[in-house]
Amino acid sequence: MAQVSSSFAIDLEKLKSLGISDPSSNAALEMIKSRSLTSDQRLFLTLWGSTLLKTALFEPKKKIITAGSLVEEGYLIISGSLVGVEGDNIYRLGPGAVLGLAEGIINRPSKMSVITATSVQARLIPFHKIDAVISLLPKEVKGILQTIVKRTLALP
Repeated sequence: MAQVSSSFAIDLEKLKSLGISDPSSNAALEMIKSRSLTSDQRLFLTLWGSTLLKTALFEPKKKIITAGSLVEEGYLIISGSLVGVEGDNIYRLGPGAVLGLAEGIINRPSKMSVITATSVQARLIPFHKIDAVISLLPKEVKGILQTIVKRTLALP
């Protein structure tokens, strides 16, 4: 029987209570500099505020990643909730979740399908831009990046 294996979401209410509702606001920039946020919160705010990423909106019950298929672009979830399914494991995902990035970087099919449970706002991470940057890296740095990605995906 399938059961929820884990969940991940940044606590947006906590960020709002700190005066952060816009990643480009003075409050957000000051909190990032002060190091009083967690690494997940800092990463979320930095990527959310990036001018290099486009925003996409998805309706509820929309499959954005299909298990066994290559991932076309990565997603940083800004708002809404999603469900990831990998075999009998179910994952609840929300703001701050980064989906498909590791798989896309090494051109591997996704192990899970991901479906929106509510309306979702996401920032799109285009792999062609990442590929262009990676091609400029020294081979040692590429090797380190590959090792990190493989560990993230639990690959040998």
